Amino acid sequence: MKRFATTFTLILMVAACSSGPPEPPPPPPFTAAGVFDVSFDAMGQQMAGTITIEEMDGAYSGSLTTDLGAVPLSEFMVDGMAVTFQGVTPDITIGFKVNYEGDGFVGEISLGDFGSGAIAGVKR
Repeated sequence: MKRFATTFTLILMVAACSSGPPEPPPPPPFTAAGVFDVSFDAMGQQMAGTITIEEMDGAYSGSLTTDLGAVPLSEFMVDGMAVTFQGVTPDITIGFKVNYEGDGFVGEISLGDFGSGAIAGVKR
């Protein structure tokens, strides 16, 4: 019996030593939500502002705020790390196509007949 206990203990020690560290937890699921400091080209001028995106039950809403005021954002479509959405003012529909990378995003802003330009956002 003593031999069995010694052998059993030895087997447990070998098993404990041979197992590696536990697997790291999976990354959290992607969300486009956040508050982003943005810079973009609009009609040949460099502009800055804040995009706020909120998520509730898988649906997104938000706003773009600049020195010119605030524009509500809607029509969010998420495809992997690519996100499209729009903002509607009385004068223009603004389209956004961005790709999330690290702590922010880069992409394109479309101003209808007024042209398009680059946009970049950094999460606060």
